[in-house]
Amino acid sequence: EEDFGKDRVVQILHKAGVEVAADMVDKLPPYSSAVAQYGSEPIIIGLDGDICPNYRARVPLDQRWVGVAGMMNTGTHLLYFLLGKNCHIPRPIKSKWHRLSTFFQVEWGKHAPASWYKRHRSGMYDQLKIDVPVENILTVVTTKDPYHWMGSMCRKSYTTNWFHTEKNCPNLIKNGQPNPARVRYSPENITHHETLLGVWNDYYNGYVHAEFPKLLIRYEDLIFHQEYVVGQVCKCIGGTMSSDDFTPVKESAKGNQPAHVGGSDLVQSVMRYGDAKKRAEGFSDVDREYAEKAVDKDLVKMFGYKSESRIDEN
Repeated sequence: EEDFGKDRVVQILHKAGVEVAADMVDKLPPYSSAVAQYGSEPIIIGLDGDICPNYRARVPLDQRWVGVAGMMNTGTHLLYFLLGKNCHIPRPIKSKWHRLSTFFQVEWGKHAPASWYKRHRSGMYDQLKIDVPVENILTVVTTKDPYHWMGSMCRKSYTTNWFHTEKNCPNLIKNGQPNPARVRYSPENITHHETLLGVWNDYYNGYVHAEFPKLLIRYEDLIFHQEYVVGQVCKCIGGTMSSDDFTPVKESAKGNQPAHVGGSDLVQSVMRYGDAKKRAEGFSDVDREYAEKAVDKDLVKMFGYKSESRIDEN
């Protein structure tokens, strides 16, 4: 019988090499709280179709790559490090990319919208002199539950701007009207959205409907199903998982860079994203009412999320 209590959460942390003291167990949410939010099985959109076999048939093994994409605060760093530590592609010994399987970002920019595909080239690609054809890089996009994501943006907004305060966030409605948000991808490229929630709706609709091959994965599955998700992405590109035990990422994947101060380690992530009560923490009743109406119902259904702001854990 499957365990939906705290023991299952402790097992996940133990497998990642985290020592769980007794006082920490008391603070952990039961696994049932995560299941109530995301279901009991991981979701990888695009895995069951022709994307993976077609990619493997079209691109020679030693020329295959994963490129990471996703909105800010959705685990792009985490995915990059997990694949880098565990999934390998055989390449010529003299190659500077020997055994690596994953680029830190797609050619058009890690957080950039899907519409930039083949229209923009990240400075990182020029700096590192990456000359891999964009068609040889399989895009893997991360997302996060929109309610949790808005909470993340309240804590660290990066280049997304909208009127809000620490005590009034996400502040989706201002003076009775949707509170506009904009994302500054570069000084010349700024996108405008109905609200902060509109940023999530617009960004992921762009990727879901983009015509180029891609997989879409959930940040929450990189917490509760790390090994499975990384294994499936690696299998998709025909890579080889490390012969040793799976290497998890338990520290904050964002490191200590000033731009990423406040990133969560695995324990913090389990405690926050595994707890349904924290999903819409800080939302006003007005925020909740608007979000439940405005969140893209097709997207949340596809990703296995919930459009309701409150979740019954029973």
